[in-house]
Amino acid sequence: PACRLRCALALDETIQNLGPTAVSAFIAETVGGASIAVCPPPEGYWPLIREICDRHRVLLIMDEVMCGMGRTGQWFAAEHYNTVPDILVLGKGLSGGTLALSAVATTTALMEEVRANGGNFVHGGTFSHNGIACAAGLAAVKILEREQLVERAARLGSRIGERLHEALADSPHVGDIRGIGMMWGVEFVRDRGTLTPFPRSAKVAEKLWQTLFEQGVLLYKSVGLAGTDGDGLIISPPFVITENEIELVIEKLRTVLRGALNA
Repeated sequence: PACRLRCALALDETIQNLGPTAVSAFIAETVGGASIAVCPPPEGYWPLIREICDRHRVLLIMDEVMCGMGRTGQWFAAEHYNTVPDILVLGKGLSGGTLALSAVATTTALMEEVRANGGNFVHGGTFSHNGIACAAGLAAVKILEREQLVERAARLGSRIGERLHEALADSPHVGDIRGIGMMWGVEFVRDRGTLTPFPRSAKVAEKLWQTLFEQGVLLYKSVGLAGTDGDGLIISPPFVITENEIELVIEKLRTVLRGALNA
């Protein structure tokens, strides 16, 4: 992001303005996902966030529902940034998409502090602790390990990034290509020189998505990247995608962009 570390420093300013006792936790996606068409943080962002939270005794909660469980080429996206949260939220890939399953992980230090102050970790819910879903989750994790799919996501993810840049970098309406592992986003703009977005009324992401869908390519549309305007598509394939299938997806994306945005 263009803000570099100003985004992290804004957290420090906000906590100081509100007062540390008014802020209990800071929560954010480790890698921005659906709402901003994938946005890996700038270098140094998460270590600085960790330092700010520690200094003000504010808990750090990292949301890895979308980017966790190998999607970025590491089991947890936080590993890329050498940052350990107090609480980690997981889902989606935790069960390989087979059944609804999510999880919350925390540190021993946090649990001990809660217990020392007479509290307990409340984690009950009407539909929580479902045995079948948990079995599906264990099976998914075993397959990820056995088939070395996390390592595969790192390797093929790099290939996806390279091919996206090769195929789309010269497009006058591609404002940015960004991502990590098997999680990539392409942002579309009306003017590449000024990065002016398309107006929301143009529904660029929706139209591109529909055209690609009709050609057998299913991506994820992301809108509102620049306030109410802004359009993007997310390429986030299954870990078992082949290199030939990657080429097919990117070639169809390039063809559709040329036809739709240059018309």
